[in-house]
Amino acid sequence: MAVTRRDVEELVSWARLTSRRVRVRFRGYRYMVVIGRYVEAADLSGRTVPWATAFGSRAPHDVLSSLPVEEVVVEEGGSTRSFASVEELLAYAGIRRSSLARG
Repeated sequence: MAVTRRDVEELVSWARLTSRRVRVRFRGYRYMVVIGRYVEAADLSGRTVPWATAFGSRAPHDVLSSLPVEEVVVEEGGSTRSFASVEELLAYAGIRRSSLARG
């Protein structure tokens, strides 16, 4: 599934408006994408690292589209919610309809 730049912009807006934080971990990769007030790169312990160190010159939508997602975690209030893919996250956020719901 291809994630567009607009999808990422809408995710950032959704995270800001609802005070949520999204962490996307990738299989076999030592950095993750964190979406909160901004789109950032972090190591697996949660420390922010320079984007270029983690993902080079790749744009956030390219990273989310091309790397194999291990887990997507949404922190909301005091609880967390896990998803298996970015597509599930986009459906949960109301940005895209789930392909499972299309029947």
